[in-house]
Amino acid sequence: MMYSFFGQNIDINLKNSAYKNRLLEELIPYKTEEKTPQITITDDWKDFNYKPISNNPKQHFYYKNVIHIKEKLTEIAFVFNGRAEITHIYFKLITAPNAFRKSIRKWLNMQFTNRTENIGQIFHENVLIPLSFFIKDVAPIHASGFQHQNKTYLLGGTGGVGKTTLELLFCIKKKASFITDDIAIINNENTVFPNYNYPKIYGYNLIGNTELKEKIFKKAGFLNKIHWFLHQKIFGIQKVRRKISPFKLYASVIKNPIAITDYLILFKSETPVIKQEKLPIKNTVKASIDVILTEYAYFFNQLKWHEFNANVLGENPIYTISILQKKWENTLESALKQTNNSVVKIPFSITHQDYQREMEKLLTDTSL
Repeated sequence: MMYSFFGQNIDINLKNSAYKNRLLEELIPYKTEEKTPQITITDDWKDFNYKPISNNPKQHFYYKNVIHIKEKLTEIAFVFNGRAEITHIYFKLITAPNAFRKSIRKWLNMQFTNRTENIGQIFHENVLIPLSFFIKDVAPIHASGFQHQNKTYLLGGTGGVGKTTLELLFCIKKKASFITDDIAIINNENTVFPNYNYPKIYGYNLIGNTELKEKIFKKAGFLNKIHWFLHQKIFGIQKVRRKISPFKLYASVIKNPIAITDYLILFKSETPVIKQEKLPIKNTVKASIDVILTEYAYFFNQLKWHEFNANVLGENPIYTISILQKKWENTLESALKQTNNSVVKIPFSITHQDYQREMEKLLTDTSL
């Protein structure tokens, strides 16, 4: 089946029946009529004929023309041609060995899912987003995005700063059009691609939001509700969450790439009130890259080991962190010079309700 991700035509060939139908259903919004693939993604490793050249450290294998990434959820091989263009991705989901352990993981998981049930999120975060790292003239930003009143907002910053909270507020209450939750992929022409990875809804997002609560628990079973209650009681409202398709959650979802007008970096600081300030493009670009490097630290650790092995063997690494950083700097500088870039300083102690009220006012009335 052919799909389009971030401007790339991709053929997806899956064999694992445990998650195949679930994942393909989640990927339906990306389907395209294009016939010629630029990249193939598969979980069938029988044609992976590459042999490891070195193994340093123990968890990293170095191959010719391959960047190998292995962590607790997945094993992935990004295969490149001689021009450092990605051609294939081999994907493997690492699951519990038996049903009992899968059940235990499900109950311990804040989303009440095991890895097979969570395949959509894992595939987006471990395959599709890293794929974008190697695409020419695009860059990732840790941000939620929506269109409202003829403006296209990206709300960036570190985890837990309130990006999804504002996305939910505007896309549900004010009927804004959803673009992305968590990771935005933009190109050097200042266009953001829709990312349909299911938004993650935390316990605190449901406070005072009856409509959202009804959407989350509309078809939830008894055990699902018990899990939510127990996790919230034991671990706190910030340690329990659920996912839902943006097409079920929101009335309007952007279907095509769209130009960005405003990029705001949300930033907790020692300030008495919420305050928006313009941010120079150099600072905006560097801050955006710093967050991505942290959010995907596991990936960049493996990329560093790829570079280490290549250097010891006297070979040229396919990609390095510095190469990606330079690519992202060029892409973001080209894109963000066309947007209104600012930092929104947020008091440490502001309540969730006050944050929503003040940010709704700021984005509706006084955006720079």
